[in-house]
Amino acid sequence: MASMLLTIVVPAYNEAERLGRTLPQILAWLATFAGGGRVLVVDDGSTDATGDAVRTQMQSHPNLDLMTLSRQSGKGAAVRAGLLAASTEIVGFMDADLSTDLQHVPQAVTAIRDGADIVIGSRALGRSQTVLRQPVYRRAGARIFRELARRVGGLPDTPDSQCGFKFYRGPVAHDLFGAAVIDRWMFDLEILRLARHRNYTVHQLPVEWTNDPDSRLRLTVDTLRMTRDLARIRWRFLIGRYGPPGPPA
Repeated sequence: MASMLLTIVVPAYNEAERLGRTLPQILAWLATFAGGGRVLVVDDGSTDATGDAVRTQMQSHPNLDLMTLSRQSGKGAAVRAGLLAASTEIVGFMDADLSTDLQHVPQAVTAIRDGADIVIGSRALGRSQTVLRQPVYRRAGARIFRELARRVGGLPDTPDSQCGFKFYRGPVAHDLFGAAVIDRWMFDLEILRLARHRNYTVHQLPVEWTNDPDSRLRLTVDTLRMTRDLARIRWRFLIGRYGPPGPPA
């Protein structure tokens, strides 16, 4: 088999129904991608038929793979496992709901081949488009979180750190995720803060984004967890757990 340029990791927890709709879309797009690529679904200890939904598609798509975690560990843990298992030149992840349009994948690949180490989708940039907006209470929560990220997370120039669309140069992904420890929602912020610490270049890409009303984020419990993880990230930087600034030796 010819070498492949790209791996797309799709973290999934109880996504059997949704993957039945979106996996065919991803695979159809991948069939048109000139560089060649694969899709790796990471089943985060699902209790539904997520694994079966993927295996059904694998029978006719040799570029589709499945990794199953033994228990639910969190989106960050699922993404980390998938990206560390990938060996292509460019690796990245997208959410199972395809909230970010697939048209942006070639743009991310081009930006990395032009010199960026990391490309992140941003819904906050002027040229981004939101097809279906979040409810008012979720937009208010997002504004509060962005302020927390700016003040506590140390990312004042990254207005949208949580968009589920990020791509990396392969060795950069292995370096960053090999040093990461956050298993749940704040893993994005940990990775971006670590990327800045190690002087990797981050390109922010305006995206077309559609809100999925079936969000798995619970504003009460998960906000407490996010605040705790933000504090943990900050503390780890203060005590030098992420190593000295600059690229690793």
